[in-house]
Amino acid sequence: MKTGVILARLQPIHNGHLALIKKAVAENDEVYIFIGSADKFNQRNPLPISLRLQLTQEAIDFEFGRPIGHESMDGNYETTYKSDKIHIVPLDDLTDESDNSHDWGFYLYSKIVTETKNPCFTIYYSDGFEIITTWFPSFILRNNVSLCLLARNATVDGISATKIRKMIEEDSNDLDAYVPKCVVDKRDTIKKHIELSKLIK
Repeated sequence: MKTGVILARLQPIHNGHLALIKKAVAENDEVYIFIGSADKFNQRNPLPISLRLQLTQEAIDFEFGRPIGHESMDGNYETTYKSDKIHIVPLDDLTDESDNSHDWGFYLYSKIVTETKNPCFTIYYSDGFEIITTWFPSFILRNNVSLCLLARNATVDGISATKIRKMIEEDSNDLDAYVPKCVVDKRDTIKKHIELSKLIK
């Protein structure tokens, strides 16, 4: 069983994230999306985990929830959904977001294995290998963790959640070109959370 893992804060989910998810779904039997910094609420993480989980699930259901018909083992025709193989999991930080130590790597690895029940998996990432390779000791990278980089500037014109939040704050009319519909629909709620986060010292 091939397992793909995506780790992202999804503040909020955007089309660059969806491109990464699509690649993972195409190449794996199961895909796990770990939403990082689940325990944080600050200017860098203005959307609470409950809202991020909701937006991510809605985006996944819309993008991957179309039925796929195929013949089952007993010869009957059955329907499944690509979204059935995608699992969304909140993930607290071990300490803070700047922690790239092996302690963080062991913490992350144990959380992934506990959730996936698979000691070997591929991490799909868009920020560069130099960060991930500091997380894990070489023996884990060599034996258990594969890395698949999808360059951020190759997806949706290098979009980032920081740019998306700025577009939401500025009431940009171009937002729907960069995010799933659920983010556009909840832009007012997202904007309120961004404004509230700025009051935190």
